[in-house]
Amino acid sequence: MINLSFKDINPLICGWEKCECSHAFGPAVRSYYLLHYVLSGKGIFQNKSGTYEVKKGQMFIINPHETTFYKADDKTPWTYCWIGFECNIDIPPVMKNAVIDAKSCEHIFTSIQNMSAIENGREMLLCSKIYELFSVLSYTDNSNNNRTLEYVLKAKNYIDTKYTDDISISQIAGYLSLERSYSSHLFTQHMGVSPQKHLVDLPLSKAAEVIPVYGH
Repeated sequence: MINLSFKDINPLICGWEKCECSHAFGPAVRSYYLLHYVLSGKGIFQNKSGTYEVKKGQMFIINPHETTFYKADDKTPWTYCWIGFECNIDIPPVMKNAVIDAKSCEHIFTSIQNMSAIENGREMLLCSKIYELFSVLSYTDNSNNNRTLEYVLKAKNYIDTKYTDDISISQIAGYLSLERSYSSHLFTQHMGVSPQKHLVDLPLSKAAEVIPVYGH
């Protein structure tokens, strides 16, 4: 592959591999971004933040100058596709995570599998694929944020209308079809208080609204 030194996004490497059981790479450090999308199977990915299990439909992200290690599963080894590039523009915020769900990007990586057969214009085509990847990830991240806000507003509305019925946090989570601890985390993150505290404080605030005020 030829390094054409594009200014904003500069593709460097791409490829795919069907790994053997327990096949490992690293610890290693690279000077560029390297993204691996898991087409099938699973494995583990390690960076300074911790160890993550990565499976089909997910992508693990190696940042420049970061020490990483990754290994295929002992029984169900992964097949993955990768692309490495230098980047001088802002990456999508979701890429700050070590591992992300990226099923919506599978078609991009599948097309990269066939890049080795292209001789002329391959680097420009890869550049366009990375831009497309950024676009999909940015849209997905924004959609996830909107979905999260929708959950929080539904939870708040449920509490505000049902608080006199002695409802529980488990009932709220069930109404949202979410796991209890996760629904509580989302609510606290966006509202600044836990759903339990909001549930306790609400009758007090409602009572305060109807207390008459005398004098002037």
